[in-house]
Amino acid sequence: MIKITVLVENTAVRAKQRAEHGLSMLIERDGEFILFDTGQTDAIVHNAELIGVDLTKVNKVILSHGHYDHVGGLKFVLDYTKPKVYARPEIFRKRYSKLSDDGNLRYIGIEDRGFFESKGAEFVLSEEPIEVAKGVFTTGFESMTTGFEEVDKNFVCEKNGKFVKDNVEDDMSVVLDTKDGLFVLFGCAHRGIINIILDVEKKFGKKVVGFAGGTHLGSASEKQRDETIKALKRINLKMMGPSHCTGVEMTARLHCEFGNRVFFNNVGNVIELE
Repeated sequence: MIKITVLVENTAVRAKQRAEHGLSMLIERDGEFILFDTGQTDAIVHNAELIGVDLTKVNKVILSHGHYDHVGGLKFVLDYTKPKVYARPEIFRKRYSKLSDDGNLRYIGIEDRGFFESKGAEFVLSEEPIEVAKGVFTTGFESMTTGFEEVDKNFVCEKNGKFVKDNVEDDMSVVLDTKDGLFVLFGCAHRGIINIILDVEKKFGKKVVGFAGGTHLGSASEKQRDETIKALKRINLKMMGPSHCTGVEMTARLHCEFGNRVFFNNVGNVIELE
């Protein structure tokens, strides 16, 4: 049995839970406690205590990419445990968004590697998929093959003293090997959920049957949204738990298109997979 508990998400529906723009999910399997992302602030600590999750049991953390709303909570988690942290090598890029009220670049990256290591993190950076625990894998580098999915044009990063488009090459998802097929956890899916699903099926040689997490369809073009829905109908997933950067409007649209195969993945939600 694999149990996934949502600790941080944009929406909380129960008393005293904290919502924030961010994402964190706890994966439990065979006595292993693995965090996938950590949200933006100490909301992860608050919600974990409220839900009854003991962060001292976490011995591994997987980071989907180097944006503040997925890594910001790590410094608070490191007050409770000193885990191995799995990520892609580009995660420490200095990265910015061009979307700002004053027209200036807004920093959306994370602290330096040394900061986290001084607090006890042990980084494992890899281009390739890694089996973090039995049946729990990282995707490694995610290839982009569809013609309609693209990385947000407003992301830039520093390279050789210049600002260039950030294609978020560090974007990484989690693959869970279940009895029925592969279940994928997205952080933000900046490189496109269909790209990622196709890449996962090619790498692991099995069919993807469901997903949960951020899809970044909230800010996607109407063309990308339409084409993604068409592709999802062809792929014919059994379960979809869009959250975080999917946005309320797009989540509702997916529910209208796919009915009860779509579930709302808020703080405190629990997913159990065989």
